[in-house]
Amino acid sequence: MTKSTKLILILSLAANAVLFAGLAAGYVSIKRASANAGAAQPKESGGALSPEAAKETKALLTTDDMAALRDKLRALGLPESMVKEVVKARITSRYTARLREIGNAALEAARQRPYWRRDTGGDFVGGVPTIYTPEQQKEMDKINREKMDEDRQLFGADDTATSFASLRYAFLSPEKAAQLQKIQGDYQDLKTQALREMAGFRMPGDEAKLKMIDDEQQRDTLALLTPEEKEANDLRNTQTAWQLQRAFVGFNGTEDEYKAIFALQKELEDKYPYNYSLTSSGGVDTSALWQARSEEQKNIDAQIKDMLGDARYADYVRGQRRDYQSLMAAAERFDLSAEAVVQTYQVRDDTANEAKRISDDSSLTTEQKNEAYAALAEQATAQIKAALGDEVGDAYINNALGWLKNLPKGGTVTIDPKGNVNVTQPKAGKKGR
Repeated sequence: MTKSTKLILILSLAANAVLFAGLAAGYVSIKRASANAGAAQPKESGGALSPEAAKETKALLTTDDMAALRDKLRALGLPESMVKEVVKARITSRYTARLREIGNAALEAARQRPYWRRDTGGDFVGGVPTIYTPEQQKEMDKINREKMDEDRQLFGADDTATSFASLRYAFLSPEKAAQLQKIQGDYQDLKTQALREMAGFRMPGDEAKLKMIDDEQQRDTLALLTPEEKEANDLRNTQTAWQLQRAFVGFNGTEDEYKAIFALQKELEDKYPYNYSLTSSGGVDTSALWQARSEEQKNIDAQIKDMLGDARYADYVRGQRRDYQSLMAAAERFDLSAEAVVQTYQVRDDTANEAKRISDDSSLTTEQKNEAYAALAEQATAQIKAALGDEVGDAYINNALGWLKNLPKGGTVTIDPKGNVNVTQPKAGKKGR
């Protein structure tokens, strides 16, 4: 290949990066691709590749040897970023036809399916029904895994391919982060497929199947990570860690406090995992397990209280309440002052305690209680709006203080050991004294 032809080829590749997938899949002819490339070619080229260059370009871009394509493009002097885009487009093009078939089949099924009816066991994601069958989703997941695996083999654990893994596993090297992400993804796919096959109806043996998948994932993870890396991952990326991190949103805890509480909660989670023993629908009575877990949680809470002290423990418990976390989120979004946050939550606490006192006062009639509730709710609403502003105050009450909105309707007020407030509405037709 002459220097001039080589330059033409490089410029053609740069100008037609978007068309590579179509060219390789046969959806775009080489003639059309060459014509479109003319805008980026030197005038002496005549606006089109020579027959020899066109033939060589087509051979290069239709090869199934992705490593050879990568090496050839590098040898031509293309920037590495362009080499990656070209090769990845070529990889994607090999699956284009099959993905189009899946999409067309799903579209036709959607047109034919009665919109008011779903198949038994149909998948829902975020409360929205999926548009693909389990088999179609499984094949698309397989294609995505194959594409990602091929990308990694050709270009390594680059920033683009592993951006999510690099963020989630920032304590690991990029290479090991990519490996761990692959393990997580592979086993998540296995678990998802197993759950689809169960179709919303669990049999006793299903729990053992799901546990086996988790056990195998744990084995592969342990084989990959050092003990120190395993501990670091547990502290960041386990169910126990995520729950505790949510609790720490509203609690200014230290790392030592986090690790100490984590150790206590992790032991409980390992003994009573939410995934299986407490959520089984395969005919297993889980009430005894829930009761046992609840009793052990009380013991753990007592240990945490001893460790933190009364004042710090009160802050820790408060930080777990959704209404406090919602208030902290509002403060961050609208740059509310610390004083406004303190005032608002003090109103919340004072109102809850007074509502509980009214509820427990046997000397009051139902009508008197309801009048007191209404006056209390009106006062609290005005105070919250004064601290946060009308718009944010209304949103906070609507988002997080449903009990305050229900208070004027009457009922029984209870506050659980964690400080959460509940208003139980009276049954229709039932009147008090």
